[in-house]
Amino acid sequence: MTVRSTGSGRASWYLALSLAAVHLVSSVDRHILTLVLSAIEREFGLTDTDLGFLHGTAYVLVYAIAIVPLGMLADRYDRRRILVGGLIIWTIGTAACGLSQSYGQLVAARMVVGLGQAALVPTAISLIAESFGARRMGRPIAAFTAASTLGRGVALIGGGLLLTLIVDSGMPPALAPWRALFLLSLVLNLVALAWILTIKSDSRAQGLVGVAPDLAKAVATRWPVYLAYFGGAVASITLVQIIAAWTPTILVRSFALSVAQSGMLFGPIVLGFGPAGNLAGGWLVDSLERRGVAGAAGLANALSLIAAIAAGSILCSAQSLPIAVPGLMATTFFLGMTTPTSLVGIQNLTPAAIRGRVTGVFVLCVTLVSLGAGPVAVGWLSDQVDDVTDGLRLAVLVAFWGIGCLGVLSAAVAQRLDRAAA
Repeated sequence: MTVRSTGSGRASWYLALSLAAVHLVSSVDRHILTLVLSAIEREFGLTDTDLGFLHGTAYVLVYAIAIVPLGMLADRYDRRRILVGGLIIWTIGTAACGLSQSYGQLVAARMVVGLGQAALVPTAISLIAESFGARRMGRPIAAFTAASTLGRGVALIGGGLLLTLIVDSGMPPALAPWRALFLLSLVLNLVALAWILTIKSDSRAQGLVGVAPDLAKAVATRWPVYLAYFGGAVASITLVQIIAAWTPTILVRSFALSVAQSGMLFGPIVLGFGPAGNLAGGWLVDSLERRGVAGAAGLANALSLIAAIAAGSILCSAQSLPIAVPGLMATTFFLGMTTPTSLVGIQNLTPAAIRGRVTGVFVLCVTLVSLGAGPVAVGWLSDQVDDVTDGLRLAVLVAFWGIGCLGVLSAAVAQRLDRAAA
């Protein structure tokens, strides 16, 4: 299937950068809670289970329920308005987090954030795909995904600096520093809202979308390709989640770093090499597309996963920190390369009129499988190994080779099927 561009180069990139900015802000709002969990725990007398539900489950539960219906709305109505509505909703949720007077109110506010942010990915990816068309969407989708990683860095580093300034400035006792942090972060939301309002209404608003094909029939005609791309994406994101969840612990157990030292080492690596990998992955897809390589997204995914397996093997087998750190840098970079590839492949497969729904379902399923299975499986495998120092690294190594090889196989099948249909 050929995806045609509907915008000029400059206008398309303005759109992509605007959407990336909104994605960065959404990531800030999602991750800033991490900084203040201890303060919230003390104020409300919470347990770790309460904090885990607040940070993860409360957000993901509503996000998972809402993303597909919001994708359906994005297929039928003005996507800019849907995006603006989502941004306003999660801004209200973020403000409510800072004003909450009980744990129940915090959970409800966190759910509102999840509801608003569920509109972002299916809406934005659909807009980018339509604006850039085939052979040009790799880099803008990569820029969009990279913005999420940058947003996490802004939340943790910038939020930490802002929190320090708040504490040092002596805010009124009635406003706890963690509350002030939530409220001051809303400045970014207002900037993002003003920016996104400069985007013109899209074809949905002008009634140009045409008759939408039946979702089940459209997917059924090429379900093996969708399934193959899904397998590659699940493998990629699962390995990303494993590295994110277990790397600090590996650095502590295997290389005798303190918790603070592991964070100071791993954080800048994620911020620098993750987004760089995202952009390199998008560039690779576009380069292969321009050379006429059919199934370029699948091939790029397979090549990136192979490199990630090799880099992860260095990280997990290194006997010294000077060897492990370059392995971690390379692992983060190559896993970053995998992130945009399947999203590009799915956009190329899917008719424009149902792209929001398909993207919503795809992101939902990949997220549930990768988050639900990856980190806990490695934890269980590590528990079976009677080696406190290096058992976790062995478990991660097994996961990289097992999950990674399955992902390479799926991505290769996607590339072959795409090539056969070209």
